[in-house]
Amino acid sequence: MRSQNFVRGAMLLASAAMLSKFLGSIYTIVLQNIIGDHGMGLFQMAYPIYATLLAIATAGFPVAISKLVAEEVAQGDLAAARHVLRVSGWLLTLGGVFAFLLLYFFAPEWAIIAGDPDSVTAIRAISPALLIVPFLSAIRGYFQGYQWMDPTAYSQVLEQFVRVATIIGLSIYFVHVGFSERVSAAGAAFGAVTGALTGLIAMLYYWRRRGRYIPSDMMRGSSTKLVTRKLIYYALPISIGALVVPLMHNVDVITVVNLLKGTGENQGLATTQFGLLSGRAFKLMMLPTTLAAGIGVAVMPAISEAFTLGHRALLMDRIDMSIRMTGILALPATVGLLLAARPINVALFTDTAGTGAIQVLALAILFASLQTTTSALLQGAGWIYRPVLYLFISCLVKLVANFVFVPKFGIAGASLATVISYIVAAVLNLWAVRRLFGERLHLHRWFFRPLIATSIMCGAVFALERQWEILGGEALGRPAAAIATCVILGIGVIVYLFAILVSGTLAKDELASIPHLGPRLLSFCRRIGLMR
Repeated sequence: MRSQNFVRGAMLLASAAMLSKFLGSIYTIVLQNIIGDHGMGLFQMAYPIYATLLAIATAGFPVAISKLVAEEVAQGDLAAARHVLRVSGWLLTLGGVFAFLLLYFFAPEWAIIAGDPDSVTAIRAISPALLIVPFLSAIRGYFQGYQWMDPTAYSQVLEQFVRVATIIGLSIYFVHVGFSERVSAAGAAFGAVTGALTGLIAMLYYWRRRGRYIPSDMMRGSSTKLVTRKLIYYALPISIGALVVPLMHNVDVITVVNLLKGTGENQGLATTQFGLLSGRAFKLMMLPTTLAAGIGVAVMPAISEAFTLGHRALLMDRIDMSIRMTGILALPATVGLLLAARPINVALFTDTAGTGAIQVLALAILFASLQTTTSALLQGAGWIYRPVLYLFISCLVKLVANFVFVPKFGIAGASLATVISYIVAAVLNLWAVRRLFGERLHLHRWFFRPLIATSIMCGAVFALERQWEILGGEALGRPAAAIATCVILGIGVIVYLFAILVSGTLAKDELASIPHLGPRLLSFCRRIGLMR
């Protein structure tokens, strides 16, 4: 039952993250067409800076809160768990206010660092979200500590719906009335504020439904000072660990435009190239890696619970299951994006510009996913500084690789540098899992069967993509590319799912625990004789 609950929570969060990112991709497509690549470049210059400050101020706290709450709940001290929420709420609110002031008042300096002073308006427009997200994160972490993943999952989807509606609505309005790309990008950036406010309202609704049933009139556990120390102790390295994506992106923000200008490109072309890298390649790469982020959020309290109770077998089972699930999800996503990059690019963005960068960056999906999951494993068991150290190493690798490859290969070189840095981070994390948990790396069990299923899917996707190229490819136009993309990815998913079921990669209880879809798949497999 515990394994089923863990798989359900992980898959629910992964599905919510995937849907949120899908919505994010939709707005990216629309926004790219509304404000153009240059406007998208300005928009994307605001988000990494915002995400970095948000990670510094809050990112580690939801995970740290979930870890501490899970430990208190495992010991039966529900009042102490409630006290963790109270203390963390105040800490995060103060951190959010500080981050907001830093981003808003120093926006001109951030814009200059990013390489284009016109991005200052977008940076200021996104800054009020820092006043809302911190407290929202505290409540999410509290529910995750109880392994109640539904509030986080559903509020994330609702938040993204409102955010996307704001981005599209404001950008269309500003373009329609004749405002510049700078103002339109700022209107789009403001979507983070309305989305965060919606997410907070949704979490407060869940609090009224579920939180009030958690007793708070018992004797308080640890003192406020001790809880604060524990939160900071766990949150600080986790926050730095959560910086992996924005840090990698900020390396690009700081270096790519300037390196491209150093090769002779003018400001406008360099910013447009950066828009292709961040608005197309990076967005498409991050879409499937959010599945691993969902697994990481779910596995952190699950690992903490097993570790606190001293259940070695349960701990090893959850380690094995989380890495195996990561491989099952990340391998086909890597190959699918690599092979179908051209029709996807045309379908989403009207042309094939930046396809090379997308194909190179697709290789980072598997390693970025492994880095995310293994970091959660290590930090959930208390070894919180290892992933941080490896993160710094990988970011240094990224920085050096950018200087080596961007002048030679342009934005494709930046993509290659990202792949190399994620490989370094993932390998170091896997080595730490082997050393610190005292377990062998069961690479054969984790990746062999998913790799066979991916290879079968690869044949189908490659054949279908070649047919699209033979029939005319990009010349057929955007609608044809959209249809081809749906056919290619749809058949690829069906082939991969069938190969996974035939190979027995998922056990019956794991399949049944997949939210909504799992029981139907299990019933279908039994009818056709794949499972008994």
